[in-house]
Amino acid sequence: MTAWNPALTSIRNATVMPPEMVASAIKKSERPLMVVGSLLNDLPQDIVDRIVKIIKKGKMEVALTGGSGLRLTKLERKNIIGVIELVNNLKNPDWEGFDGNGNYDLVCFIGVPYYIGSQGLSTLKAFAPHLKTVTLCRYMHPNADISYPSMKYTEWLRWLDELIDALEQ
Repeated sequence: MTAWNPALTSIRNATVMPPEMVASAIKKSERPLMVVGSLLNDLPQDIVDRIVKIIKKGKMEVALTGGSGLRLTKLERKNIIGVIELVNNLKNPDWEGFDGNGNYDLVCFIGVPYYIGSQGLSTLKAFAPHLKTVTLCRYMHPNADISYPSMKYTEWLRWLDELIDALEQ
């Protein structure tokens, strides 16, 4: 008997895209948002540095959840908010965003614990058709619009580096 795999049974699975396509989606976005979760506190500094590069090169607004702000001291502008409150705000197409210029059109997630990220992405998939979701995590999220496949740590590092390179072009 095999375990049930929701990624293989959902009609609307995430599209697994290479880093170059993710970079293209970020570049085309008018109002990208990076959501950084509490798992960032358990990651090595080289991952934190990569996340900062992605945020800066992608010209992204930043939402810090779960105490992740303790590690992202290199960012000039950051917004601290709970992930559930953020998801509730993102559902509302009339939300003005953190800067008062309107809701976001692309939301990238990294470092959000899988169990809460999955629920948040499911909510956004069902109730926020006005935005696209991307996960940059090491594990595939079937409720995101765009996700990386589940991969080994070293392969994930390579994908993040390729995303940074593609954002520079």
